[in-house]
Amino acid sequence: MADEAKAPERPKSRILEALEVLAKLVGASAVLVVAIFANSMQSRWTGISIQSQREQAESQLRAGMFGSLISPIGGGQSDKPMPADREMLLAELLALNFNENFEMKPLMEDALKRIVEEKGKKTKDGEDTREPLWTIARRISERQKASIGREWSASEANRPSGLPPLASVFRPWKSDADSGVAGCAFYSVNLNQETELKGEPITANVDCQVGGTFGDIIDLKSPDGIYTLRMVAVHPDWEDQKITVSAQPFLSMQKTPKSTDTQYKFELSWLDLPLTDNTVLSDGNRFAIYLRTFYSGTVSVTVMWFPKGYFTPRERPLNYSEVQQLWGR
Repeated sequence: MADEAKAPERPKSRILEALEVLAKLVGASAVLVVAIFANSMQSRWTGISIQSQREQAESQLRAGMFGSLISPIGGGQSDKPMPADREMLLAELLALNFNENFEMKPLMEDALKRIVEEKGKKTKDGEDTREPLWTIARRISERQKASIGREWSASEANRPSGLPPLASVFRPWKSDADSGVAGCAFYSVNLNQETELKGEPITANVDCQVGGTFGDIIDLKSPDGIYTLRMVAVHPDWEDQKITVSAQPFLSMQKTPKSTDTQYKFELSWLDLPLTDNTVLSDGNRFAIYLRTFYSGTVSVTVMWFPKGYFTPRERPLNYSEVQQLWGR
């Protein structure tokens, strides 16, 4: 029996052919995208792992170094006390390497007290025996100021385009919240011993500089203009190089402080460092005051404001900028 003739196959629709080609392309693209994504994630996690290992190694190194330096001071006490020179050296090493993470002022004060007890305040050449540690403290203060300056620059780079630029973190700028001139990130306050006091509060000029007399009232606005810091410095001690400071932050809209506004009164010396000796306000503003120069009847003080919401290294385990980015700020 002869084979029956097969019916001719119906030609595929062009639409079906196009759909088949599209499906194949989509499948291949999906595989490629998944591969690229997986590779990207692997590279990212590898980078994070390497960074984590590096930070862990650095932390272990710093922990070992800290233990080696602090053990002679805080360890068991022997009959013979540590020489004052050695305690000064240990205080200098600890301050230089761990000033951001620990409050070094009590240790440095003890080292200065012991060096004065053993050698007096002056050497045979007339040099102050405390000057080496004071020099270290000045270096640390300027180093910390530079660190906060970098944070201000990062804040400026991340400011939304709709807001007015800061122009410079060292100069006044105008904010949307305050139609007038707001404040500076850093103020330089120069005080002398003139007897005539100004009747009204003194404010900074366009270069964030203030010149006045001990006892003058000085008003310094925060960079966002919300707070004003009222500062008065008195009783300069030229031998021990310290002054007495009264600092009272208040809301700028009040014009003058209220009786309920907190007033801080303290002795300011070379050992007061910005990252450990600072004051946090309720809205996230933070300020610090430290000595800059102390000679020839004139004292120069730096008043610095931190970026709003900033928290210091000893208050946080993570990078400040990364946390701010996670918060969308």
